[in-house]
Order: sequence, then C-alpha cells, then structure tokens
Amino acid sequence: MSEHNPSRRVFLRTAALGLAAVPLARFATHSSRAQAQDLPKAEDGHALDYVNNAADSEHEKYQSGQKCESCAFWAGEEADGWGKCRHPQFSDVLVNAEGWCNTYAPKG
Repeated sequence: MSEHNPSRRVFLRTAALGLAAVPLARFATHSSRAQAQDLPKAEDGHALDYVNNAADSEHEKYQSGQKCESCAFWAGEEADGWGKCRHPQFSDVLVNAEGWCNTYAPKG
C-alpha cells in the first residue's frame, strides 16, 4: 500500500492556488491610474447626450445640481477634474466631474 506524503499534498495545494492567482496578477501589475491617463477626454455629444459642463445641458431630464461627480456611475477623479465613468458607454473615455449625461443616477 502507498503512504500519503503530507508535503506532497501541501505542494500540490500551493501550486493549484498559485495557478488560480495568475489571471489576477495583471491587476497587481497595471495601475488603473496609468490606464486612465491613456484615455481620451470625452467631448460634448460623446454618448447619451453627454456634455462636459452640466449647466450647458438642454436635455429635458437634466435637473440643476446634477453632474458626473455626484452620479452613481462616477468612479472617481483621475486628474484635473476628469475621471472614469462606470457606465459601459463611457469605458473608452474620461468624463468631466462637472459633466452630465442622460443616464445620471444619484448616489444613494
């Protein structure tokens, strides 16, 4: 009969955990800030009736005081008032903290 080698079990368990962690390593090596700096800034009309200055919006849904930085989709400022938006339509650009689009959702 064969004996079970506990050190072999530990090795196999550690190796399996290591392999499972490999896909997550890209998050540890790439800074989201560096990636965000590579994104272009959204221009008025980019998507969803977006404007860089909420006060310029003429959309019927716009209400005074609504802006990207107070929206549930706002992911935070990256630099100089520009930041990432979690809405899929804005995944390829930075939006202005003072901006607005018609999917505005108050934080809550």
